[in-house]
Amino acid sequence: MNCDEFISLMKSHGALFAPPAMESSIALANSALQNIRAAILPKFMTDLYSHTTAINLGNGYIFGPTQVARGTKHPIPSITEINSDLTGISSMRGKTVFGRNDLFWFAFDAFGNCFMLDNLNLNTLRKYDDAFRAMSDCLIAGKI
Repeated sequence: MNCDEFISLMKSHGALFAPPAMESSIALANSALQNIRAAILPKFMTDLYSHTTAINLGNGYIFGPTQVARGTKHPIPSITEINSDLTGISSMRGKTVFGRNDLFWFAFDAFGNCFMLDNLNLNTLRKYDDAFRAMSDCLIAGKI
């Protein structure tokens, strides 16, 4: 699956998309992630951010480089906000959370590998070969 196919699939499920991210916000997010010693954004994430800042489907979210207001009192936090809160957890070393739903968290590492993480202790439950499959699982499980 590629970025365009992923976006098309999520649109068919009714996902809500924020406007595309600016290159400067992507660069700032990368810098902030590097400063907290999390994995920087791999190509699949920067490609996604060129189409949308964040995605919401039910209770599933893909976090963007900036916070996104969504008409409720609770905005979708940025990827740097989420990961700043997780820096002290040993199972998160070298990983960056990019999405979550009610059941699981989703992260990538410095090599661009994606993982499904347990919602309670953030231990790895599954490793993905396809990043867009990981993002699909994150969002579609948020709709269930």
